[in-house]
Amino acid sequence: MAEIAGKELVEKKEWSSLAIRAIPLLLIVVSFAFYLYRLSVPPQYIYDEVYHAYTAAQYASGNTDAYLWYKRAPREGVAYEWTHPPLGKLLIADSILIFGDNSFGWRFASAVFGAIGIGVAYWLGYSLTGYMVVGLLTSFLLLFDGMYYVQSRTGMVDIFLVVFLMLALLMAYKYLTATNGRTRYLFLTGVFIGLAVSTKWNAVYVYAFLGLSLVVCSAYTLYKSRAPVSKWLVEAGLLFAFMLLVPAVLYLLSYTQFFLSGNGIKDFFKLQYQMYYYHSHLKATHNYQSKWWEWPLTLRPVWYYVKYYPDGRIANIYTNGNPVIYLALIPAVLWAASDWIDENWKALLIVVLGFFGAWLPWALVPRIAFAYHFLPSVPFGCVALAYTIRQFLSRGGTWRTAAICYCVAVVAMFVFLFPIYSAIPLTRAQFDMRILIPSWR
Repeated sequence: MAEIAGKELVEKKEWSSLAIRAIPLLLIVVSFAFYLYRLSVPPQYIYDEVYHAYTAAQYASGNTDAYLWYKRAPREGVAYEWTHPPLGKLLIADSILIFGDNSFGWRFASAVFGAIGIGVAYWLGYSLTGYMVVGLLTSFLLLFDGMYYVQSRTGMVDIFLVVFLMLALLMAYKYLTATNGRTRYLFLTGVFIGLAVSTKWNAVYVYAFLGLSLVVCSAYTLYKSRAPVSKWLVEAGLLFAFMLLVPAVLYLLSYTQFFLSGNGIKDFFKLQYQMYYYHSHLKATHNYQSKWWEWPLTLRPVWYYVKYYPDGRIANIYTNGNPVIYLALIPAVLWAASDWIDENWKALLIVVLGFFGAWLPWALVPRIAFAYHFLPSVPFGCVALAYTIRQFLSRGGTWRTAAICYCVAVVAMFVFLFPIYSAIPLTRAQFDMRILIPSWR
């Protein structure tokens, strides 16, 4: 009898292990199908697709003038986008090569990465807390966030940055907590942070904080274990190789097409200077710009697209966070911090690095900024929020009811705002109903 019970227990564990691995794949497939719905609508460029998607199409066609700051696009209404590193645009270029230079081709790569991000969110939540339900809730929250939805369906590079940062910090957590394979996780941390920086310089904020944190944590561990000097030197060498050299090599490799077109290292550094000069001296204004402190309050979305129909209907695309989620992010991070500060400080470190490290540096950036600059912080806030919901559920009674009602409210708000996330035509009255506060106009 005991033998049978033992066998059943083993089978249950194996099934659980299989389920844990299968869930992210299922989440990716479901979310990918969701993002494909009306992906080609509208059929023309929206918002910064006139830069990112257009430049990606030039990369795909072999036009390397698109890398150069002093070159002008041959037609009106578009421009070469050289102010960010090329990796995100190269990923869009790959989908254009497969599906053609059309709206589906411009946006397909974003949809793929958006779906992958939902699966990664599960692993992030599960790994940091040890609870499968936290992983599921993290994916749930991200899936029903309006800003994540829009950026997963737009030919811009932000969604690539978000996914690479999630993977980098997940690998960093594995490195901090693993007893075996730590070198592999450190290498992968360097790979994904390098890919993030090769997509957008925004990743540098997290990169700097992460690198410093890993150095301090490694030094503390070595000191506590009274490791010999040789071990200190090995660890220092690994950190240098994987957190400095690997990202640098990947960044250079992202410019392969640039170098193959006849540009040299001197031209490369000239381009980097022009990129820096552009971002540090940008004086432009925009009707939908916003301040960093407005982003978690969802005070100012970005209006990407509008179409007026002869019968008076109107179709819009706004990128804006789900207010039910965003207003709870900071309280949730503080709640999680109060629980984790003693027993789960490594998870807290990752959440703080991801949430505040990607967000607060924008307070010091003089150039204009937009609500979608907050998106890299959102998955890490969602981990803390998912953990908070799980704590409420576990208490039962009124607490559980409140948690369930909150999750219902998340879905309800997303469904309510879905038409203005996806360009579904509405009557003027229906549209006005979804402008929840005056600053959304």
